[in-house]
Formats: sequence, C-alpha cells, structure tokens
Amino acid sequence: MTLAGSLYAYSLYAASFTSNLKYTNVQTSIIAVIGDGGIYGVGPLTGALADRLGPRPMSAIAAGFLALGYTLLSIGYDQGKSKVAQGQEPTHYMVMAFAFFLAGVGSSCGYMAAFTALAKNFTRARGVAIGIPVSFFGLSAAILTLIARTFFMVSPAPGTEGSETPPGLELDTGRFLLFLAVAGGLANLVSAFGLRLVKPTADDQPVVHNSQQGQEQEHTESSPLLPGSQEEQQHQRRRPQPRPAISGMRFFKDRDVQMFSVVMLCIVGSGLMIINSIASMITTVAAGEQDGHFVPALFSSLLAFGGKKQKSLASIRAMHVAVISIASYTGRVVASLGTDLAIAHHGSHRVDVLPIAAITMALAQLVGMVAPLDWLIVCSMLAGLAYGMFFGTAGTIVAELWGQETCGQNWGWLSWSAALGGLVFNVLFGTVMDAQEPSDPNGPDGVCRGHHCFRLALLVSCAACLGAACLGLVIAVRQRKRV
Repeated sequence: MTLAGSLYAYSLYAASFTSNLKYTNVQTSIIAVIGDGGIYGVGPLTGALADRLGPRPMSAIAAGFLALGYTLLSIGYDQGKSKVAQGQEPTHYMVMAFAFFLAGVGSSCGYMAAFTALAKNFTRARGVAIGIPVSFFGLSAAILTLIARTFFMVSPAPGTEGSETPPGLELDTGRFLLFLAVAGGLANLVSAFGLRLVKPTADDQPVVHNSQQGQEQEHTESSPLLPGSQEEQQHQRRRPQPRPAISGMRFFKDRDVQMFSVVMLCIVGSGLMIINSIASMITTVAAGEQDGHFVPALFSSLLAFGGKKQKSLASIRAMHVAVISIASYTGRVVASLGTDLAIAHHGSHRVDVLPIAAITMALAQLVGMVAPLDWLIVCSMLAGLAYGMFFGTAGTIVAELWGQETCGQNWGWLSWSAALGGLVFNVLFGTVMDAQEPSDPNGPDGVCRGHHCFRLALLVSCAACLGAACLGLVIAVRQRKRV
C-alpha cells in the first residue's frame, strides 16, 4: 500500500520537470492529471479484474506497470535533461505523461489487490481491517519524502536552478524515479506470493430465520444457545448486516450510489487540487508577501507572536507534502477505527463520516484563501485529514451497502468520480491562475502574486464541498431509515 500511493509524491519532483526539462506549469499539471487518471480512471477495469482474478495476479500486474512506468519516467527525464543541456528539445511532456499514466495503472492494480483481499477476508470490524492497511496509501508521500531527502539529494550541476533544500542540494530525480520503479516492482511481487482469499469460517455464515420467534437472528457454531443479555443483543443489531450484492445497471440506478459519486467527486477533486497545486500556492503566496500584499490581522499578530523564520521555498514545499501525507494517514486511521467503535457502542453509521469529511475539506479551502505562508500549512493539514477520512471509510461503505462480492468493480466505477473530480478542479485551478494578470509583468518571474491569484478556485471548491456535506447528510438519513 505504501508504494501504491507513490504518485502522491509527485510534488517532490514536479519542480525538476519545470526547471530542468523546461516544461510549463500547464504541462507539468497535465502530467499530474493524467497520472491521477491512471489511478482512478481505470478503476472499473482493475476492480473487475480483482474480483475475477483475485489479489495475487493483480499484485503481479501492479509490479509490472509500476516498474515499467517509473523506469520510462527515469529514462525520459535523464535524456530530456541531457538534451536541454545541449540546447535541444526535451522529452515531450506527453511521453512523460504516458509513463506516469502507466505508473498510475500500477498503483490502481496494487490498491485493488489489497482492497479486495481485505474486503472479502474480513467481514467483522471491517473499518479497522480495511482502513488501517489502506491508510498506508496516504502515508506513502511522507515516507518517500523522507527517503528522498535522506538518500537522493545531490549537489546541483553548475547553472542548475531551483535547488534550495537543503541549501546547495537538489533531488536526484532520475535516480529517485528509478528507485520507485525497483521498489514498487519488488514490493508487489512479494505481495503476489502473500495475498490470498481465505474461505469464510462459521462466524461469517449468513443470517438464519427463526420462524418460532418471527424475527431474524444470527446463528453460527459460536453463537450461544440461550439468548444473551439485552446489551449483547443490542450489540448484535448494531452490526452492519450483509446486503445483496448489486452491480451493472442496478448499481448505477441506485439513488444512494448517485449521491455518493457526487460527494466523492467534490471531496476527492478538491483534495487533489490542493495536493497537486500546493507548490504553486506556496510560490504565489510567498511572492505576494514579499510584495507587501495584505495579510489578515489575526495571522499578522500570530506571526509577530511566534517570530517569523526564513525558510527556503523548497523546504516549505517538502514540509507540505509530508504534512498532507501524515494528515491523510491520520484521517484514514481515525475514521476507520472510530466508525467501528461508534457502530459498536453508539449505533452510529459509517456514512456519518461523509458530511464530516466534506466540511473539513471546505474548511481547508477557506483557510487557503487567506492564510499567509507560515499558516498555509493548516490548509494542507485539513485537506489531507479530510482526504484520509473519506478514503478511510469509502471502501468499507461500498462493500457494506452494495455487496462485498462485487465491491471491487463497484469501487472501480466510483473511482471515475474521483478521476473526474481531479480533472475538473485541477483545470479550474489552472484556468483561474492563468486568467490573473501578473502583479508585476516586468518582474523576473512574470507570475501572479498573492491569494487573489487562486482564491476563486478555492471558493468554488469550498461551495462544492458544502454541497457534498448536504448530500452526505441525506445519505446518512436514508441509511438510518433502512435499519
């Protein structure tokens, strides 16, 4: 799972594409969007294959795609850098985008292999069983950031730009991409030998109808012959009961599926916008503060109280990548474990997390509209937390509401909502940024400076997340009525 989420570390080397391959910001963003399409866009195919083939073949397929994709990226980067140094055109950005797409497909295969194995092997305490392993998908960027900064930092070549963290060092992007190819391939090959589906035990047998009492009770070999206490009976009723699996047109026509897909589009799309664009936000806000742009009084007083420390932009970008990743991991763990406890002790429903995650993501957009550079980390933290909370429960919700037998393909179809959301909100952010006039057209960078450069994009995404929170509440109410 850790290496399946390696695409979330894209911000670590995206700056190298811009500075060393001379790609524009739009071209660099297109590479990111196509990579996200590899993760989510092929979800229906990888989900159906996972249901049909099982986790072991899917892990082997993931190993091949990850190794191939990152190897091509490494070769394309090194060749492109050499061509630029010789005054030639670099590797075409669409070639790099295709390689990143292959890596995304590998990530999707690895994720689906683990997800289907967990969803079908663990029918009790599904939140923890699925959420904890899947949480490492969100932690991957933080782990890879640590690895990159420990083993892959080198002194820049003379005349190389953009190397700021640590001072005098830059990421050896070619070697790091090759490391991702080798590590991703080997990790999934090991998984191909370890992952398997376990036959259900007596505890997992379905409900049996008791005609004498006129009600449904769970009877397995481990069930007591005499009725338990009232508290134990209430605990049994709180457990999510298996529902008939649906797929195909029945799945698409389900009203809850339609609302869930919109919620997913808004939350995931807004989260991917922050994840892929945080480097641009940092650069823009930092440039605006240097120009003396307005900083809200609250943040100004906090900065004055804490003392403002000068940090290089590269170190700030790396810190944001790590914070988003750690917050995503925390959100996944808290949401998965918390929902299991809430269901067992308070009769809650897992779908209750949906409006909470949506509101948290909306708060992230609000903070991003006004926070100065030193407090922009709060935006990253909230975005990662909301992103993790959603994915920490979304897979389990799909398995419980629409059947574990078809959870892989159903989750794959829903992944299209994530891909569409990432496309819509990333294009929105880029369009808003490009539409803004640079504050100093004659300046050395010629870019827009200050929060106003991207505020409209965050405002739209904030409104979308608030709408998603309303839909999440509707889904939660509908599920309570069905119990």
